[in-house]
Formats: sequence, structure tokens, C-alpha cells
Amino acid sequence: MSKSPQTAYTRIAQILQKWPVDHVRPEPVSIQHYLRTHLPKAQGGLSESPSPSPISDSSINALNSLLKDTYSQRYPLSRKLRFPASKPDHYDVLLKEFEEAPTRTWFQRIQKRFGGFLRLK
Repeated sequence: MSKSPQTAYTRIAQILQKWPVDHVRPEPVSIQHYLRTHLPKAQGGLSESPSPSPISDSSINALNSLLKDTYSQRYPLSRKLRFPASKPDHYDVLLKEFEEAPTRTWFQRIQKRFGGFLRLK
């Protein structure tokens, strides 16, 4: 049984409000931007010819389950995968890099790039 398009738009709007912002990925390729540009604006009141929702209920449910982090709770990572024996802090360093990258200045980005070229011991 399909719900009304207005209900689908409401559910999508709620998901968009709660969805975290990815500071590393450019805004035009974010899921928020995609949903806002590909979904027609919900019109106030009832329209004469109800059109089906452009996103299926199962897709909305999938977005909602991703938002609630259902899959990482149901299928947790093993310690061997999270902390590889060859470099146990790899993912911690990677997360730190993702957090720092959006706030770097132009000079810090150039400095980081040249630091990657020149490895002094």
C-alpha cells in the first residue's frame, strides 16, 4: 500500500534535516543537494492530479535505516578489520585527516602536499 506523495515528501524532509553534513565532499554531490534538486517542491494543499512519489517507500526506508545507523549496529566490524596488524592506527589517522582537511588554509594545504613529496627521516 503506497502512501500519499505529501507523506513521502514529509518523510524525506525529516531525513534531510537529520542527515549529517559531509565537510570533505563538495556540496553539489551531497545527498541533501541531490534530494533537494531532484524532488519537486511539495505544493501546499491538495493537487488536482496526485502524482506518485519520485522515490519509493523502500528507498525512503533505506535512507532512514542508514540515518539511524542500523547496519553498523547489526553487523559490527571485527577488531582485526578495524585495527589491522600492519598499521593499527591507520583508520584513526584517516579520520583525523578527514576532520582537519576542511579547516586547512591554503598555505597548510600546500605545506601538506610538499610534505608528502619530501619524506625526511
